[in-house]
Parts: sequence; structure tokens; C-alpha cells
Amino acid sequence: MKAPYWILGYEVSGKLVGRKTRDKFRVSDVAFYTISESADLDVLEKLKDAARGKKLSLMEPAEVIPYIAAELNTSLSLTTLLKRIQHSICSLLSAEAASILVHSEDHLEFLVTEGGASGRIESIPVPMESIAGTIFLKEKTMIFNDLSKDKRHFKGVDKAAKFVTKNIVGSPIWTGENKFGVIEVLNKERGFGKEDAETLEKFARLIGRKLYSTIANERMKKLMKEIVLAVTSVIDKRDRYTQEHSRNVARISVMLGRKLGLSDKDLEDLEVSAIFHDIGKIGIPDSVLLKPGRLTPDEYNLIKNHTVFGAEILSKLKHVTENIISGALEHHERLDGSGYPNGKKDGDISLFGRIIAVADVYDALTAKRVYKEEWSKEKVLEILRGDAEKGKFDMKIVEKLEELVKEGAL
Repeated sequence: MKAPYWILGYEVSGKLVGRKTRDKFRVSDVAFYTISESADLDVLEKLKDAARGKKLSLMEPAEVIPYIAAELNTSLSLTTLLKRIQHSICSLLSAEAASILVHSEDHLEFLVTEGGASGRIESIPVPMESIAGTIFLKEKTMIFNDLSKDKRHFKGVDKAAKFVTKNIVGSPIWTGENKFGVIEVLNKERGFGKEDAETLEKFARLIGRKLYSTIANERMKKLMKEIVLAVTSVIDKRDRYTQEHSRNVARISVMLGRKLGLSDKDLEDLEVSAIFHDIGKIGIPDSVLLKPGRLTPDEYNLIKNHTVFGAEILSKLKHVTENIISGALEHHERLDGSGYPNGKKDGDISLFGRIIAVADVYDALTAKRVYKEEWSKEKVLEILRGDAEKGKFDMKIVEKLEELVKEGAL
């Protein structure tokens, strides 16, 4: 019986077939080693008897690569794609870590996925005189098993990542006939060999086109996001109380969305919705929006209409999803029906609306405003939890916010 491509090894009674990976799933007395952090336990259950009898055959690493490449060709954010590439190749080569470097003018940029829930990408410049630069310029896969005396090893990345690199196998990354980067795999216990180099070279060829298009798409989205944020920042600045509010609410909302397990596509939509959540204020006259004294009932009703105005503006844009519109429309709704503009209750309020509602209040209360000092995070969390217990906010979302604060992400 042939094992699925995502099983790289299995162990019965202390005897290993194939190879160990960092991801192990035990079914009865059989330990399966897989290429991903999740596995189909029903499939493993069906394979355990074949594994016990050593009748379960495994694919070689080179055979597995096309399956991984096909899986990576789905719609993924750059952050997720980088993590999956790194995780997959480390499992295939039994290595500790992997890195992606992209060529930029006279150097390479080491792409880093930051920790925590932010999911942002940072880059560290790496000189062409480095090992990665050598691989890029020579256009071939290379092995470096002794870095102790190799002056080409660039230690800036190790220092930034608090990591010690002992050995490296690296290969150029191509899109068609054009090379645009390097993939390095780091720290195999007994060093890398010819088979590792051949496997990595094949892997780099197959993931190149997807990685290149994702990087290009991410850069375009980043540019568009900055344009949108510039527009919303102008709107925020109309109200002297809420400068940078839209940017903050978007950041917090995405963190909450990640905690809740939203897909990459939903996280992108959530970010857009949160960035635009107050865009309807553009339709509120300055005489009302900037009024220093108490608002009349009519003026307050006009302020409340910013959610409706915002939804109307967004509905006229192409490619804007219903979720994006709902988040902007419903971020002042409350689960007990006490919110606005439509007094919706519980299940009638979209997930985006419930997430942005919590992020909106958290940022508003923890920020310093002209009319108040900033409130402590502990005090704001206490208020939000109390309101969640009263049925105003989604308790699950408030709990995720508490986790973010406890982790130091906020």
C-alpha cells in the first residue's frame, strides 16, 4: 500500500521507516511523521495496520515535490505562502529552518515573517558577497557544510533572528528563465548531501512562479493599501479626536481575525472593511462632526448615519464584497439590539461587524484624545468584558482581544 504524499515516515515499536519530521501524529501504537502541521486522522487510522506490517511504502522526497507545489498554487497571502514553503522544505530535508531571499538592485532581501498575530513581512538587506549572493550569481545549487571559516556567511540575519547557522544548502529561485531570488535551507544534523541539493533545486523550480506572482501581487496590494490609508487618514483628521483611528482599528481587527482562524482572503477583506469603517464621516458636515458642545438629538442621529453613508459609498466600488460592506455598516450594532443604525441583534450582525465593533471601542478608549487621557488596557478590557456579559459584544472576540493584550501584541 502506498502512503499519501504528506506522510514522510512512520514508527512502530521503536523502528523507523522513512524519516522523522517535526510533525508527529500517533494512532494507537503507530507514530506517523507528516509534512504539514495538520493531518487527516481518519486516513491515518486506515493506514495503521499496513504500517504495523511494514507494508506501507513511502514516496521519495523528489516525488513529493510536485504535490507540494500544486498545493501551494492555491490562493495564499505572502505570509502564509512563505511559512508553508519553509515548513515543507524543512520537513523534506530534515532541516531546522529555511529562508527566502529576493534580489533587489545590488543586494538580496531576506524576507522575514514577524512573530505574533500581525503577519507582516519585513526585509533585511543581504550583500551579494554573501553565500546567498554567491548562489544567485553562479546560478546553481550549492552546499556549505562548514561555515566556521567561510567569510561569505552573512551573520546579520543570524543576529537579527537570534539564530546560529551551522550549514546551508541553497538554490536559485526562477520564474521561467529569469532568476529572482534564492532559497536556503539551514542546519541538517549531519550536513547536506547531493540528494538534498537535487531535491531543493527541483523544489525551487516548481515554487518559483507562484512565489514571484504572490510577491508582485503583495507589493501592489501594499501600494493600494497605503493610498487607501492616506485617504482615510484625511477623514480621520477632520475629526480631531480620531487621528490614525482607522489604521489602528484595521490592525487590531486583523489580529482578532487571525485569532479566530479566518482565511487569508477573509483577513484581507476584514482589513479593507476596518480601514473604511468610518469613511461615511465624509458625509457629516463639519458643523456637526467638530461641534465642541453637546449634540442635539437630530445632530446625533446624523452622526449615527455615518455607518449608512459608508456602506453606500463602498457598495458603489467594484470587487467590494458583502462582508466588507457589512463590517462598515454594522460596527456600531450591539448584540442586544441597542446599537445602530438598524438595531440588529446577535446572529443578524455579521462577523466583520462584531470584530470591528470590539476593535473600534478598544482603540477609542485606549487612545489619548483631546477630551480625555488614555485609559489603561486593563480598564478597557474590564469594560468590554462587562459589556459582553451584558450581551452587547461577542464574548469570544473579547476573549481573543484579552489574549492579544496578554501576549503583548497590543
